[in-house]
Parts: sequence; structure tokens; C-alpha cells
Amino acid sequence: MIITAVAVGTRGDVNPLAELGEEMIRRGHEFRILTSESFRVLIENKGVTFIKLDTDADHVMKYLVANYKTSLDFAKGMFRLKKENPGFMLQTLNAIEGSDLVMYGTCAAFARHAAEYLNIPCARLFYSPMDPTRQYSLYTDEYDSDKVLKSYNGLPQGMNLMTMIALNRWRRSVGLPGWRLSSRYTEMYGRKVLTFYPTSQVLMPPDSAWGDHIHVTGYWYHPEESADGYEEPKELADFLRSGKKPVFVAFGKAESPELAKLQFLTLDALKKTGIRAIVQAFQIPDNERINTDKLFFIDSVPYPYIFEKVRAVVHHGGNTTNGMGLRAGLPTLVIALALDQYFYGRMDHRVGCGPEPLYIRKRLCSSEEIADALNDLVSGRYDDKVREISERIREEKGVITAADAIEKYVSAIKLCI
Repeated sequence: MIITAVAVGTRGDVNPLAELGEEMIRRGHEFRILTSESFRVLIENKGVTFIKLDTDADHVMKYLVANYKTSLDFAKGMFRLKKENPGFMLQTLNAIEGSDLVMYGTCAAFARHAAEYLNIPCARLFYSPMDPTRQYSLYTDEYDSDKVLKSYNGLPQGMNLMTMIALNRWRRSVGLPGWRLSSRYTEMYGRKVLTFYPTSQVLMPPDSAWGDHIHVTGYWYHPEESADGYEEPKELADFLRSGKKPVFVAFGKAESPELAKLQFLTLDALKKTGIRAIVQAFQIPDNERINTDKLFFIDSVPYPYIFEKVRAVVHHGGNTTNGMGLRAGLPTLVIALALDQYFYGRMDHRVGCGPEPLYIRKRLCSSEEIADALNDLVSGRYDDKVREISERIREEKGVITAADAIEKYVSAIKLCI
């Protein structure tokens, strides 16, 4: 079996696919990933075939994360990426040719159209809820109500409108009918499209109404492997030994003036509270990155390694990072940039693993608000619950579950041909 995944996104979008690919290869299949050059080493280190897509990963981060405030900003970012790589459809066709299955996520939905042209079945992949449910939603803070279900109403039409603008000229040029507002990404060749959510059922319980083609699998990673070979700097080891377990503040590599302000506000909050912390904040200039007995600044560090050394974690709420922190049993404070991150911050709080999230797209939080959230984070009130959640997450076998579902789905399709 040959599977080709198409990924437009950040490391958090690509790394789970590389983990899945490693498992599929172990089972005797071929797995390929079409994505930005920035992720070649990550993918090839897993023994997975890398295929280059001419998309700048830094621009993906800027357009779809740092500059994101509204759905319109997201759409503008997608069209900017399309303009920067006018040959993306030809690259996709060449990459997926000969595949038995094409996998894609929200930002790579164009792969579905290339697969349709080549008559290849697809699987969808999302890191936050896209299929309607009464239980939860990106678009409302409520739960378990008709209002939650209705919040999904505009999602298919929005995706279809973007598709019509971006791809209908191409579709017609190759003889495919134009995409319509009534078209469905959820169906292909008269059957439901295999759909994955590589997150924990603890945070995103599957809706029984979805059907057996939708799988909330658990996370796709092998955390222990990610820390292999890491040599702890002496300065970090000394800091860890010199006092109480610190908090880890991880703000990733997204950059914008607003995020720079957030990093300074967080630094000020840490100084106010006196909480010891290891800080990964790339927009704080070198002259401000002064190590003390309370603060230690760090650049790159494997999260599975550092999560074993700290008492709690603060981050933006990306699906994979959030899962790693909970798996390690760490109370979690999410300071979100985007809706999906805010969703996971809400769910962390709802299941008792951390304070209410702060969401800077609504309003840039103050250092006092961050300080209050930090004091709550380390108060001990979340410790028992997050240990319980950690055990449940460790029982999930995300990669195995996904690989089993792919084999079953593709085998069933071949029997129908």
C-alpha cells in the first residue's frame, strides 16, 4: 500500500504524520509526505519519504498563526500561500500519483481535488473539531447544546466558497465539474471519507452520531524517542538542581509585535510571582535574557525531556504540545493565539487540568492576569486530576489505531473495485 500525506502547516502538523508514517512503514507499506523543505530532516529521520512542496514554512507560521485573528485573516493567508506557489497543484499531482490513499488536513484540502482527478481515495486529518456535534465547538464556549451544534452551520459553506474561488478554474481546466456550495468534503465516490482526529478522547470525546468512519485516535507520537541523544547543558542541570521544580514557559517560534508584548508581560508576571521558570521565548532580546536563580532562558529543547523536569507548563495550546504536557502529568496554562489553541485550553480547564485559558485574540492579557493564572497553575489544585488524565492518555494507542483504520479502509475499497 502507498499512502501520500499532504501537509501545509507547522511542525505540529507534520510531526504526527511522520510518526504515523514510521508505523505504516513498519507494517510493510510505503508512506510519503509532501510538505515544506523545512521538515525534510524531521521526516527522513523517521525513515519516511519526503517530497518537497514549494511552500515557505515561515510564511505558513506568519500568515496562518501569527497574523490570525478572524476567519477572514485565515482565508487571506491561504490565498497568499497559493499566490507564492502557483505550481502547487502540479506538484501535488506528481507527488500523489500511484498512491492507494491520500491524506490531507484543513490547509491542504487542495489535495482532495488532485486525488479526485487521479481517482484516488482520501482521508481527512484535523487537529480540532470540524465535524458537527452538540458536545463542543471552536465557535462557542458553551457545551452540550443545540447552540453548539448550530455553530458548525457555516463551516461547510465557508470551505466550499474558498474552494470555488481558489480551485474551480483548475478543476474545469482538467475536466472536473466546478465545486459548488452544496459540495461535500465528507464524501467521495459515494462513501464517507475516512477522518482522523489525532488527539485524546479525554479532551475530545467522539460523538456517537458521527459513524465509524471518524476516529478520535489518541495522539500520534512516541515521546520517549524525541528526547533520545539530547545532552543536557550544564547550566540547565545546575538550575534544575538549585531549587524547587520550575514551570516551563514555551511560546514557540511564531513572531509578531503582539506576541512580543505577550512574552514581556509573561516575563513581568513571573518576576511578580517569584515562580521559578524555564522560559523559551524567542522575541525577548538577548540583553533581557538574563539567567537568575528564578529564571532560566533556553532555545531549542526536546519537550518530552524538559516536561519530565518541571512542575507545570505554559504554552499556546497546540494539539501536540498540549498532549505531551498532559501525558507528562503537568498542570497546564494555555495562552492561545488561535481558536484551536483556545479550544484545547478550554478543554484542559473543563477536565480539571489547568486554569481557564487566556486568549489574546480577544484581548491582550495584562501581566496581573497572567500572574494570577500562574499562581493558580502551581497552587496544587490541578495536580491529582492531571495525574489521572495522564494515565488515561498513556493508555491510548493513537498511531496503532490510525494505522489499523487505514488498512481496513483501503482494503474495503479495493474489494469494491
